[in-house]
Order: sequence, then C-alpha cells, then structure tokens
Amino acid sequence: MTRDTPNADGGFVWRPEPDAPIAGLSSECLFESTVRIDPRGPKPTLTIAIPTYRRPGLLEETVASVLAQTDLDGVELVIVEDDPGSADADRLLAALPGLRDIAFRYYGNAINAGLFGNWNRSLSLARGEWVTILNDDDLLDPVFVATMRRTLSADPAIDAVACSLRFLDQRAGVGDPAAPLSRAEKLRNLFRFGLGKTRRLPPAHMFFGSLAGSGLGLIVRTEVIRALGGYRAADYPSADYFFMTRLARYHRFVQLRAPLAISRVDTNVSSRPETQLGFLRCQARLQDALLDSGIAPRWWRHIQASTMGIALRHTNRYWNQAFDREDVARAIDAKISFRHLRPVRWYRLLIGAV
Repeated sequence: MTRDTPNADGGFVWRPEPDAPIAGLSSECLFESTVRIDPRGPKPTLTIAIPTYRRPGLLEETVASVLAQTDLDGVELVIVEDDPGSADADRLLAALPGLRDIAFRYYGNAINAGLFGNWNRSLSLARGEWVTILNDDDLLDPVFVATMRRTLSADPAIDAVACSLRFLDQRAGVGDPAAPLSRAEKLRNLFRFGLGKTRRLPPAHMFFGSLAGSGLGLIVRTEVIRALGGYRAADYPSADYFFMTRLARYHRFVQLRAPLAISRVDTNVSSRPETQLGFLRCQARLQDALLDSGIAPRWWRHIQASTMGIALRHTNRYWNQAFDREDVARAIDAKISFRHLRPVRWYRLLIGAV
C-alpha cells in the first residue's frame, strides 16, 4: 500500500501538502537593484535563489559564479538571509558591485526558518518562470544558464532539468574545481548517457540513491515545484532527494551529461553522524514506497538489503564514519546486508541507475 499520508516513522508521502507557513516568518527586502523586473510585465525566465546562513565568505564566491554567467538575460538573483540582524548584504554589495547591474533582491528573514524552511521561503519570493536553488557554498559553471536555456528550447516538454556535478572536496583544505573527471566517473557516464548528452530520470532508479545529487544545478518550472509541495521539513535531511523522486514520477525530468555545477564538500552538518543516519533511514523509507507503489520492480525487494549495504559502505568510506552494520540496521529499522554487493553494483551500472 502506498504511503499517501504523513506518518510518524518518517515514511515517504507521494503527494504531500506544502508545509504550513512558519509562524512569525516575514522577509524584509534589504536591497533591490535599480534593474528591476516589472511584476506586472513578463515574468523573468529564471530565478536563481540562494538561501544563506552565516557564510559570507563562501556566499561571495557563490554569487561571483552567478555574475560570471555568459548569459544573464531575463535572469533574476534572489538571496534570502536566514540570520536575523545580519549585515552581510552591505558586505556583499561592497565586494561585488556588479550586483547593482542585474535584477537582484536581497532579503533578511525576521526569524530563523531552518534549512528547508528557508529554501521554501526563497521559492515563494521567486518571480521567474523557472527556478533553481543554489546553496551558498556551491558554484555554477559560467555556461550553466546558457546551456540550460538551449536545453529547454530544444525540448519544450521538459518540466525539470539537472546538470551533472563536479565535486570540490575541501575537507583537507584544498581542492581544484577545474580538475578533470576521474576515469571512474567517465565510465559511469557511459552507462548513464551512452553517447548522448541527456537522459530521462526514471523514478524507479531513485531506489538506488539520489541520482541527480542534492538539487544543485536543478532547474524546475516554478509552478511545478510549488504544486509538488516544495521541500518538506518532515523529509529532513533528504527533502531534496524526496522532492526529486516525486518530480521524476509525475513530470518530465532529464539530466545533462555536462557537469555545469560544483558541489563543495566540507565538514558541516551533512557530515554529522546523526545526519548520515538520517540519509540512510530516508533511503530505506523511499525504497519501501517505490516497491509498495509498484514503481520499482517487485523483485528488487530481494536486493534491497544489499543496496543499503552499498549505501552504508559508501557512507563509512566517503564521510569517514565507522558505523556498524547491525547498529545502523537497528537505528533505521531496515535490513542491511554486505552479501552480493558486487553483482548488485554491476546490475545498477548496467541499467544506468548511477
């Protein structure tokens, strides 16, 4: 039976109601450039929305990557600061005076809305036909907007498109955003895309993980993201993964082969043990929903424990955790097995679910 209503165990909801407005949340416009887009006129093509919280140095780098775009025609930039009383707007304008020459608004929240609360607040302030959430520590390639514009023009039926990603691992304090793709990543791309430039993302393949990443580099029709309920606090810490699975089920969602955004990896809330356990718990719940709804093949239930074993080993290796299999299985109430990992890895590679 499909989970269609919220429940206390963190189960997946296919068609959720949007989160109720946060009591006391309002956002003051601290700066608006003179390059304004008339709200009574045509909508901007794209809103780049940056929810931010206490990362002024990284925010400057992120915004600089927006200003470096080769095509900002019809694009508006909206920043929503979730730290009441912050003076980062003045610092940002002093560091990047070019912001005065584009359609730009900077808001400050009256109260702290939290991670996904601020994402939704940013979406509510977007005026564009399309919208993308850009984390305040990530970066866009200079041709991100131009490439997305060409992709949408070539296929008007698309409701959402995500680019592939590069990763800038700075946990050791170093990293090269221009580093070439690894051999392993190039091999995975052959199975993902073949010789093509795009692929359709089937909802069943989300069984194996969030194939489009964390939502970085994802452009969605604004009306679609709002109709799907946006990002839900109850889905923390995997609200982005859950949203993209709903998107893949109900809408035309494609991924580009080109890596047009850079995800910064550092020691932060995502690396905490409790957050990592939350990711694993959410993947197990989503797998149940895909199986129960008939979206994923029924026989995948036989490999479910092994897929969770793969996810656990990746978590331990990539995030430097030391989780014990049995302890995690009890904590997330899911079966985890380290048997048959190699054939399961090859199977998901062969079907392109990577």
